[in-house]
Amino acid sequence: MLAFIIPLKSSQVSGSWELVCQLFERTLRSVCNQTSSDYQVIVVCHEKPEISFEVSQVSYLQVDLPLPGAEYASKEKDKMLKMQIGLLEAKRIGASHVMFVDADDCVSNRLADFVSQNLKQNGWFFDQGYDYQEDIKSLRIRNKNLHLRTNTSHIVRLDLLEPEMKLQPDQVKRGDCVLYHIDTAAILSDRGSPLKPLPFRGVIYITDNGENMWWSQSEINRNFNLKATTTAFLKRLYQFLITKPVTSSIRDEFSLYAIEAI
Repeated sequence: MLAFIIPLKSSQVSGSWELVCQLFERTLRSVCNQTSSDYQVIVVCHEKPEISFEVSQVSYLQVDLPLPGAEYASKEKDKMLKMQIGLLEAKRIGASHVMFVDADDCVSNRLADFVSQNLKQNGWFFDQGYDYQEDIKSLRIRNKNLHLRTNTSHIVRLDLLEPEMKLQPDQVKRGDCVLYHIDTAAILSDRGSPLKPLPFRGVIYITDNGENMWWSQSEINRNFNLKATTTAFLKRLYQFLITKPVTSSIRDEFSLYAIEAI
């Protein structure tokens, strides 16, 4: 059984809790659109999100972790601690594999079935997939190293993550454990448990939605300066030239739909 673990930011550190909930609900609908029922979803959060979508396979673990600060490293630490809590719950419910999912990304509906047919495998990294630029509703195909860009990019056999489950909170940090996505495949390979590339595109990495940790257009708007605004404009122009509209088949596989608030 595949356990999807979704760490969700607190309403107290969100630019818009309403938007966070909308993005999360889309992600949850995407995760729960699996062609196989052999999966569970574990959401680790400070506050339970305000959404209408409910499925019996989804459970919420509310935590009282210290709120992160404004800096990126603090937010990343909060996410990784929630991921670790999710691992312990995945072990308790008997999952064979786990996948961490950012609360604004969309995933293929083929993942749970693929895992159920390959239970002995160490796992997979998502070398290929898509970027979706939320503000212009366009898709870019990524053919290499997508797992280095997004946390939604690995499926790992749970027993291989025993070291991460035993870490103390001050030991949970990038470079020392597989909870930081850039290090995941390399660390597991060094441990003698290499991952394989997923043989199909498994994720749509969502950007430019105002709540993404890597890129927030709202931050540029609040802290205007010419260089940042020019860079943003050129980035948008470049993305526009290399992207294409989303096809109906991709929309169906990943349950991708537009968020009206954006």
